Amino acid sequence: MPKYYLLLLSLLGGCDGLWQGLRQPVAENCVANPAACGPAEVCNLTTEVCEPARAADSDLGSSTGIGGECAPTDFCWQQPLPQGNSLRSVSMLSPTSGFVVGDHGSIWQLGPSGWQSARSPTKNSLLGVSAISATAAVAVGQAGTVLRLDGGRWSTVSCNTQVMLRGVRAISASDIWIVGDQGTVLRLQGNTCTPLSSGVQVQLNSVDASSSTNIWMAGAQGTILHYDGSGFRTQMSGTKEELRSIYAATAAEAFACGTRGTMLRFVAGGWSPVSLGTTQSLEAVHGRLADNVVVTAASGAAYRYDGNVWKSLPTGTTNRLDGVFVTSSEAWMVGDFGTILTGNCQWRHRDDWSYMVGERGRWTNS
Repeated sequence: MPKYYLLLLSLLGGCDGLWQGLRQPVAENCVANPAACGPAEVCNLTTEVCEPARAADSDLGSSTGIGGECAPTDFCWQQPLPQGNSLRSVSMLSPTSGFVVGDHGSIWQLGPSGWQSARSPTKNSLLGVSAISATAAVAVGQAGTVLRLDGGRWSTVSCNTQVMLRGVRAISASDIWIVGDQGTVLRLQGNTCTPLSSGVQVQLNSVDASSSTNIWMAGAQGTILHYDGSGFRTQMSGTKEELRSIYAATAAEAFACGTRGTMLRFVAGGWSPVSLGTTQSLEAVHGRLADNVVVTAASGAAYRYDGNVWKSLPTGTTNRLDGVFVTSSEAWMVGDFGTILTGNCQWRHRDDWSYMVGERGRWTNS
């Protein structure tokens, strides 16, 4: 019997040694507390712990979008490029300058060196972005997240809300409109974020404007609101479908789209339905004035209005396209699996599209 007691004591001693090893202090989450990092450290936004500056930077060795997005496991995202997180919104300044945001705080900026990943101060998914200049933009998302790019660095803006924020439109650097759940409307002017009474409690998905006195908002239950500079007015949309996106084309014309193929056009002071011949969910709408309007869909389909008729666009993808932005010469679309598409304003053939990404994603050992 004594030998069994000796064996038991030996095992307990070994377990105690293991327990001592497991009782090492846990590193503080530096995303939640940036002050946790020392002078020679930076916060790795993937692992959420402080690392030596050089080591942390090496994790972003693929941030140019050329070699894929590397994970701490030494696995790198290979396809589609530049990364694999779903992208929810795009805002362009020109064909060579703009911003894209998406899941897990993903932020990408297009510049002279192509698409570059930005150091995002959040892991919350971002659902909307609005570009102001090459060095200024605003993004919004989960848990009341509001981010602002100022002087080349993204930082968090407190708007004292935890609701999901779904859309943002920067009329100017000092006049930014944000919408979200529970009828939330925020106006960001400088460093002041002011909540406004929209008069509704429904989820608001999108906001757009042609000026500070012509602001449109759309959301659940067919809700459309118009702000004319003095107050909100509820519009008769003629539908109870959820409206996913709205586009203010001119002072007198606008477009909205939503679930079950819902497409609406505002002209002559009222909203009327437009039939695109589909029942799939229409996710985003944007354009250049009222004669070059593009709508994207959940199945990867897209449609274009040239001022006279709507025509289907051959995008060549089946990935959901959550965001669209039209410049003077081309359109940009973003969506699931990191999809980024760009095409010129002719769109006669599939080859008119430049495939910034592939159809499926995979991790491969680097």
